[in-house]
Amino acid sequence: MRVVRVPARVTIVVRIALIAGMLASVLLVSGALLVRAALHSAQMTATQQLAGVQASQIIDATRQNVRLFGEFGSLPYELVRTDGALISSSPEFVNAESDRPVVPPPPEDASQIGGEVFTATIASGPLSGQTLTAVSSTLRASSILVEPGGDIPGGSVADVDMTAYRAYVFVTTTAADRAVATIDPYLWAGVVLAVVLLAGTAAITAKRSLRPVDQMRRAADAIAGAPDGARLSVPDSDDELSALAATLNALFSRIDEAALRQKRFTADAAHELRSPITSLITALEIAEAHPGLVSAESTLSHVHGEARRLEGLARDLLELAAASSAEPAQTEGRCDVRAVLRDALSEVEARSPGVGIRMLEPALTGAVLVRLPPRQLRRVLVNLLDNATRHARTVVDSELTVDVDASMARIHIANDGAPIPNDDLARIFEPFVRLDESRSRDTGGAGLGLAIAFEIAAGAGGSLTVASTPSRTVFTVSLPCSEDSDVS
Repeated sequence: MRVVRVPARVTIVVRIALIAGMLASVLLVSGALLVRAALHSAQMTATQQLAGVQASQIIDATRQNVRLFGEFGSLPYELVRTDGALISSSPEFVNAESDRPVVPPPPEDASQIGGEVFTATIASGPLSGQTLTAVSSTLRASSILVEPGGDIPGGSVADVDMTAYRAYVFVTTTAADRAVATIDPYLWAGVVLAVVLLAGTAAITAKRSLRPVDQMRRAADAIAGAPDGARLSVPDSDDELSALAATLNALFSRIDEAALRQKRFTADAAHELRSPITSLITALEIAEAHPGLVSAESTLSHVHGEARRLEGLARDLLELAAASSAEPAQTEGRCDVRAVLRDALSEVEARSPGVGIRMLEPALTGAVLVRLPPRQLRRVLVNLLDNATRHARTVVDSELTVDVDASMARIHIANDGAPIPNDDLARIFEPFVRLDESRSRDTGGAGLGLAIAFEIAAGAGGSLTVASTPSRTVFTVSLPCSEDSDVS
């Protein structure tokens, strides 16, 4: 018996809530990170624009010959001259500059322009290795307003026309980091709250959705103790629940049918076994009570015959059980249908001399191979031929045909006996079924031969059918051909 292992019990509601929570966490955390990145990028853009404005203000002040020192605006800056002189800078750079600017001075031919973005990695000093981004604005020294007797910022130079001033305003992440830090508590609290709400909503929805399933489970569990025929109520909605209820009802119907067949089979088997056992006991009791009435040889002969009958019945029951199991190992192998059919005809013909048995040779050449062991095919054909000779009036015909595409071989076994009533055609392949005509003639058999043949054919992927007319009854065995059949 195949055992289905059930994992440790974790309810579907819990699994759905966990999955919904994890999925919501991934999506919301990803969304929160994107929001933070977008806000940081927007703030950095604004800071860069502010740096450009501040650089222009520093240059405008320098043009007016205003001497700058210390802080100017909200962003750190440096104002340097072509000769490398540090004109002014923010207090943040005092320790890093060592009387030298951390950024390169403008060249002598630098054009007077503003808004240039400058990025450089500091090569020496305390800021060595750091990459700084700044917005610069440049001013030619000749454009500075100098009063008579006055001097330009940073002191006099040899050639005013070859001197330029450049203001660097550094784009820092301070404002962007502050903006992100401001929204972080609300952002992550919102993420946690949304995940909890989504997981809780999923759990509640799943629990409400599965409530009819639990009710159906309880009803199905109660059916085990209910009378035969009890079924689940199918919901009116055309959804998965109604399909599940219909499937379960179909399963219960098959179980009831199987139980009914099992009871009928047990009763029929007991009835068939009781007859030879009763005969054996009766013969032995008579021989024991009246030793001189029946000879010992007659008693032994009767006992031997009934024992053979019991042996045949037990063999048929085992054969039927093996054929009904439909295990793949039982149908492994192949055989030539024509050769097995000839052997079966010879066997049945030898013990049925009163009936003419003939084989109608098909217009076929080559081997007709089917996926069935020779012993099982022989069992099918012998059972069908025995049944045909038992009911035939004068003759039994057998014929082998093959489909045009050589995918299916069919053996037809016909007799000219009494027709089978239409009501009996559907049940003739059930175990222990014997028609009234067979019982009245007492021709032997327990009604297992056709059942065994049917199960063997079905287990091999084929079928066994019957068609009956007033003058002819034909049993047809259909079996799939092997791939290497050579039929033409």
